[in-house]
Amino acid sequence: MQPSLEKLRKFFRLEHENGYHNSAIIGGLAKMLDFWEGEARADSVQEGVIQAVVQRLRSYEGLSPVSRADALKGLWKRIGETYPEAAQRAGGAVVRTPVPAGQGSASAPQPVPRVESGEQNRLPPASDTAPTRPHPEQARHHAGPPSRADAAPGAQHSQTPAALSAPLTVLQGVGPRHAATLDGIGLRTLGDMLYYFPRRYEDYSQLKPIKGLWYGEQVTVIGTVESVHTRPIRGGASTIIEATLSDGTGALRLSWFNQPWLANRLKPGQQISVSGTVDQYLGRLVMSQPDWEPVDIEHLHTNRIVPIYPLTARISQKWLRGQMKQVVSYWAPAVVDSLPADVRASANLMPLGQALLQVHFPDNQDGLKSARERLAFDEIFFLQMGVLRQKRDWKQVEARRFPVSDEWLGARNQALPFTLTAAQQRALADIRLDLNSGQPMNRLLQGDVGSGKTVIAALTAAMITSSNAHVAVMAPTGILAEQHYRTFTDLLTGGAGILRPDE
Repeated sequence: MQPSLEKLRKFFRLEHENGYHNSAIIGGLAKMLDFWEGEARADSVQEGVIQAVVQRLRSYEGLSPVSRADALKGLWKRIGETYPEAAQRAGGAVVRTPVPAGQGSASAPQPVPRVESGEQNRLPPASDTAPTRPHPEQARHHAGPPSRADAAPGAQHSQTPAALSAPLTVLQGVGPRHAATLDGIGLRTLGDMLYYFPRRYEDYSQLKPIKGLWYGEQVTVIGTVESVHTRPIRGGASTIIEATLSDGTGALRLSWFNQPWLANRLKPGQQISVSGTVDQYLGRLVMSQPDWEPVDIEHLHTNRIVPIYPLTARISQKWLRGQMKQVVSYWAPAVVDSLPADVRASANLMPLGQALLQVHFPDNQDGLKSARERLAFDEIFFLQMGVLRQKRDWKQVEARRFPVSDEWLGARNQALPFTLTAAQQRALADIRLDLNSGQPMNRLLQGDVGSGKTVIAALTAAMITSSNAHVAVMAPTGILAEQHYRTFTDLLTGGAGILRPDE
């Protein structure tokens, strides 16, 4: 089956699993037409099939859930008539009545669907690679579009959406080739993108007039394009686009190398925002290869704190930043915050969803600082939780007991050439209790140089060997190992007489 039809099958299956809420693709199923039509024609899919898909999906948003189910079922039947291999791939079950007619609102209860199987025209099944992508509304246990309050960063959800495990090919503009490239930097799912943090930031949030620019600054300037020219260089092998930007206080020359399409996108009289490093050429201030955007759209690459991500070949900052914005804005609010509200309040931490938004696209430096503090707290907190869990599991393991009598221990202490300090005696008593607890001992003995750690280790070894068990003493270097060997030999078998050689 053609790759474009296989992709269509996966999207239909996702929509079926999501209850026909038009949520298999961010923005609705009709959004896939922007890239699917071209892919289908490249796969030589019959034009009649392409037009049937286009017409059905363009009107899909206005249908009720029941009508949507019928529409997709009928459309796949139409595809199966033209491409029998598509019909053969169909299988599984179809929700015949996902929502009763007239009960598609957010307040209407969802009835238990009736499931039927065995039909030839049912929806295609999910493959092993097909993602499960519930809409955030489903995680909140209600249907209908989310309110602004529900979509606020840090909103509570019953569970993390399963869609975060979906492959990146569900994103508009990300095909198998892009997905393979992103896999090289560890990005395989939507959840991976949420936690793929920028390596640094460029602060273009401070606007400056052109007359106030200085050489070497990284700034954002808003102005009007006065002129645009294309000039060949290197004997015509390359081109350079030169534009003049004016803001009423001065003029700034902009230049881009080997981007001839900019000549059609930049028009005299157009207001744009440009960000980059101010340079100097023949005494005039210039800006080479700046990022730019029309001023009437949301500033993502200029006039803000811009995230800079680790890249790989064939991936640009602007393209990856756009994909990140799409995923983070939509899914960060749906991430479950595992920290209770009282813990967050006591540590003065922002909600997790808000932190993910701010660490990728910070509103200001204070927001970025707070987001980093929250994510750093999570890292340390969960590391500590893991240590405590390991300790709890360790405590549940049964271990051999190594009891020693007061008389035995007193005799060994008396044989030492010195008297143990109070701190040494407390440490030895704690270790003695551990060895006779029936649980594995996991203890760190800490002290300054010369505080007597070695004698405590030697007495501990003696407690274990007195029960006919073996002890291994490790040292980081050979010299220290030899030193400990001589010390232990002297304390346990020699001059101190703690143990006889045959013990």
